[in-house]
Amino acid sequence: MNKIITHLKDIEKNYKFGIESYNQEFKSDHWRYINKKKTSLYEIKKLKNFRNNDLSFGLDDQFYSNKQFENFFLDLLKECGEKYVLKFLSKKNIGNVRNFKIYKKHFVDRHEIFFIKYLKDLERNINLKKVKWVCEIGSGYGGFLSKLLKFKNFKVVAIDLPESHFLTGFFLRKHFPKKKIYYSFQSKNKKIEKKDLSKYDIFLLYPWDLFPNIKIDLFVNTRSMMEMDYKTINNYFDLIHKKSKIGSYFYNINRYYKDTTGYPIEFHRYPYDGKWKVIFSRSSWKQNHTHCLLTKRINTFSDDVKCEMKVIKKKMYKEIKKDSRFIRRSMPDFLYKIYKSIKRLVK
Repeated sequence: MNKIITHLKDIEKNYKFGIESYNQEFKSDHWRYINKKKTSLYEIKKLKNFRNNDLSFGLDDQFYSNKQFENFFLDLLKECGEKYVLKFLSKKNIGNVRNFKIYKKHFVDRHEIFFIKYLKDLERNINLKKVKWVCEIGSGYGGFLSKLLKFKNFKVVAIDLPESHFLTGFFLRKHFPKKKIYYSFQSKNKKIEKKDLSKYDIFLLYPWDLFPNIKIDLFVNTRSMMEMDYKTINNYFDLIHKKSKIGSYFYNINRYYKDTTGYPIEFHRYPYDGKWKVIFSRSSWKQNHTHCLLTKRINTFSDDVKCEMKVIKKKMYKEIKKDSRFIRRSMPDFLYKIYKSIKRLVK
């Protein structure tokens, strides 16, 4: 019981430290809007129900219909195999998500089935057994990390805002009570010591923290760069380029375009440098408006990603024609961007 109380106090202390040290440059208009709606919810007593009391709003896609959900799950079983899927499902409803089904004594929900498919696609294309350090940028409440950590005891760095890590610490501790979690407040914005890199398993850091003195084998971003502004995206790519070693990977899953930051954020404009080889590139499973790109770090310059971005750009324009918003669907792209820029300035 004392360990549980200590852990909850650490989560609370880390959240308060993050709010006090907040670098607002890392918070886009998208997250200002999302987190403003939840300001009164950040209390320890509300964590046990975080997936049904709006604390996970913006991090937890639960909008699919029952029929869609059922079909998605059946397809997941076909594509990955029942044994594989069950391995990554939980017998505990952590956060008490409202919409779920029970399958062979396991909880299944609309959001986390996608993480299982992401992991399967990753496993099919790289040797995860050789990966030691994983860094997820924009880890949300820790859903994808929980799948990765069930696959193998990776060393994990999770980078996100204080509002998200308030949930991540709770969610990952519930899944992995024996793992040691290092919180941002422990570093006090100083570099993590070498002894701590060995001692801890999971490092929950804020975007403005000093990154540990390590090289990463696998960087991951799933559906959150599309909600950042370009300045933040550029900062993260600088980090990825600096901390990736030859032979490491970057798994990037984001929409072709999204404009909740106040202007369109487009996948084909992500600032990859020339030292990447494309491993696979395709539309995301069950989400045609989203793209999956897995790349490998190489030691020579290549046009591989540059050429692929031209293909991705063409796919983006096809998706724009299907947009439910008339103004986005019908207005020429350059005019739409001018319109959004003016709207943002006025706002």
